[in-house]
Amino acid sequence: MRAQGVHSVGFVPRASDPAERYREALICLDAGDEVTARRAVEEGLAHAWDPAAAPVRTCLDDLGAQLDGEAALRRFAARTPGPRGWLARPDDLARHVLALGRAHLVEAVVEEIALVLPPPVMVRLVGRLASAGTPGTHDLLAAVAAVVPGAPGAAARDAWHGARPHSPPARALAFPRLAAAWSCGAHGARGQDQVILAVARDGGRVAPLVALVEHHDLGALLRDAFFLPDMVPGRLEREVLHPLAAAGMPAVPVDVADALDLACAALSGSQAVGHRIPSEAHQSVICRIRRLQAACAGSHGHAPPGGPSGVG
Repeated sequence: MRAQGVHSVGFVPRASDPAERYREALICLDAGDEVTARRAVEEGLAHAWDPAAAPVRTCLDDLGAQLDGEAALRRFAARTPGPRGWLARPDDLARHVLALGRAHLVEAVVEEIALVLPPPVMVRLVGRLASAGTPGTHDLLAAVAAVVPGAPGAAARDAWHGARPHSPPARALAFPRLAAAWSCGAHGARGQDQVILAVARDGGRVAPLVALVEHHDLGALLRDAFFLPDMVPGRLEREVLHPLAAAGMPAVPVDVADALDLACAALSGSQAVGHRIPSEAHQSVICRIRRLQAACAGSHGHAPPGGPSGVG
């Protein structure tokens, strides 16, 4: 899922420079033109053979992999057999969901399945995943345990037993960890902060939470917040931090636990006064922030058995 208003670049003429092609791909994505964005990524990679272009190549590679994952998500949505098929063939469901390859895509699919299925049916699906007993169904149980609230999530946690998932995306969801955070004052808006909180993901990527916090005498309010797709740190710098600095809002590193506490307190303040989070219309922002709060508040996150970081 892409949030609006992130990239603030203008039109870039076609050129062989990989950095220009990268910027062109971002412009096309903001405009909803994934075909031209994919072409720009491929052309940029074709010209990124110089060692000096290695940082841009890493970003282009990651952006291309994101496009591949989003295309796989659309194929999954078009071809999935639906609830009856999921219950009849839980191992196929696990294989197809985990094959999406990115934690944010696995998370989105698990959220959607939990919305489609009534809680008693979701509990039945958890039981079918547990009975299948394959490494894939075990890993999908871990993702369900991390993402789904209520009785289905509790049933998944009981069936999963907390063992380390084999799938990197499932492992990142099951053992979230805060990687870094920044804060910057919104240009010309007194009493506002823009907070960026990077959640560690598989493969060294991060899932950036971007939150606009407004400060008042009685506390903080969360005006809006959204999660960006999982990305390598170089993309976070180029697509979020550098544009903010160019707009006169340089981002200053802050403590990750403090940043999470502020976002959660601001969310509570907004809920107390009945303020709607605009991005909630297309992303489960509130639930995701609350899951982070439950897993990571007061610490930098949890490490899985057999590994120090929970990602990789």
